[in-house]
Amino acid sequence: MPIINQPFQGQLGEILKVQLNSDYTSFTIFSAFAKNSGVLRLKESFEKFNASGGTIKAFIGIDLDGTSYEALLNLYKLCDELYVIHSENFSTTYHSKIYLLANTEKAWCAVGSNNLTGGGLWTNFESCSIQTYDLPDQGNELEPINTLMAKYTDSSYACAVRINSLEDINTLLNANYISKEITQKMNTVNKRVSQTARRKKNPLFGTENIPIPTVISVPKPHRPFTRSKEPDTDFIVNPFPAFTNEQFWFEMRESTGGSRNILDLSKLGKIEAGSVVGTPYEYPDQRRMYGGIRFFDIDPEDISRTKNITINYSGRDYFPSTIKFTPGNGSWRIQLKGSPNDESGELSKCGNRGDFVHKILIFEKITTDYYVLSLLDEKELDRIKSLSRVWARNGSGASSKAYGMI
Repeated sequence: MPIINQPFQGQLGEILKVQLNSDYTSFTIFSAFAKNSGVLRLKESFEKFNASGGTIKAFIGIDLDGTSYEALLNLYKLCDELYVIHSENFSTTYHSKIYLLANTEKAWCAVGSNNLTGGGLWTNFESCSIQTYDLPDQGNELEPINTLMAKYTDSSYACAVRINSLEDINTLLNANYISKEITQKMNTVNKRVSQTARRKKNPLFGTENIPIPTVISVPKPHRPFTRSKEPDTDFIVNPFPAFTNEQFWFEMRESTGGSRNILDLSKLGKIEAGSVVGTPYEYPDQRRMYGGIRFFDIDPEDISRTKNITINYSGRDYFPSTIKFTPGNGSWRIQLKGSPNDESGELSKCGNRGDFVHKILIFEKITTDYYVLSLLDEKELDRIKSLSRVWARNGSGASSKAYGMI
C-alpha cells in the first residue's frame, strides 16, 4: 500500500494527470473542498478523459467555505454527474477525499487528505494511500466506496443534492451556502493578517520551498525603460507561479470601447502601499512597479506584441481575448471578447449589458494563456486595497485608476 507524502514523494495532481490518461472508463471524486486552482489545472485531463468515452462523477462538500461558486460552475460542465454534500448539523462536516478510477478489469484509488484544490493536489503538505485492484476478483475491497456512492446518489438522502442546472448552483450562492473565490481570498488574507499581527516577531518555523511545475515564464528583472530596438526578452521561471493563486485586480470605472469591454493595462505604476521587492513586478525605483501588462507575461516595451488569451468567466471559457498596444492611445489594453465553449453569447456581450462597468476586475493566472475573471463592485475598492500585497495607480495623479496584487 504505497503512501505518498506530498510534496516529498510526489504531487497527487500530477499523478492524477497520468492516471486519467490511462485506459480507465470511470472517475469518481469525493472531496470536501473544490476550488478553481485544482479544477482548472485538471480541466484538460478531464476533457480528454470524457472525449475518450470516460465518465466523471463528483461528490463535493460545501462546509467551512472551502468550495467556491466558480469551482462548482466548472465542475458542472466537466462532470457527467455532480453532487453537493452538506449536513445542516454544524457539528458534522463532510470531509472525504477519495479519487477512484476504474474499468472492468482494474481500479486505481487514492485515499488521503488531498482536496480538489491547488494546495491539496500540489503545494500543501498532504498524505494519501494509493492502491490498485484487480477486478472483479478484488471488487469486494471497493464495496465501502460503492456503498457510499449509492448513499449519496439516493434521491431520498437529504444531505446530498444533485446539481442539475447552473441555476442550482446560483441557488446555493444566493442562499450563502457557497461564495465566490475573490470573497474567499479576501477573507483568507484578512484572517492571515490578523494571525500575523498576533504572533511574535521572531518566527519559530522555517519555510518549505516546494518545486512546482509551471508553464508560466516572465521577463527577467528589467533595467529602467529604454527605447531600444531589441527589447530584453530573455525569460526565467516565474518565482510566483500560478499555483500560488497569483491574482491581480484592476479598477474599471466607466470602461472604454463601444462594447464597454476594454480594460487599460499600464506599463508602469506608482506604488501607493505595499512592496513588490522580490517579485517579477519589481522596478529599480522602489516607489514604482511594473504595470498590469507584466501580469499577462508581456514585456511592456515590446509594443509590437499581440497576445490572445482564454478567459474563464462564470464557468465558461471565452477565446480569444486580445491584449495589444494601441499607438493612438499610447497604452496597452485587453479586449474582453471571444466565443464561449457553449451556445451562449460572446464575452463582449457581457460588457454591453454592463457586467464590467464600475467593477473591480480580478484575474487569476492559471497558465500564461489561461485566466479566470471575477468581479467585485467598486464599493469594495478600499477593502481590496487594504488586503493587497501591493497596490498602485497607473498614472501620477490621484485620480488615476488603481490596480494591485492580492
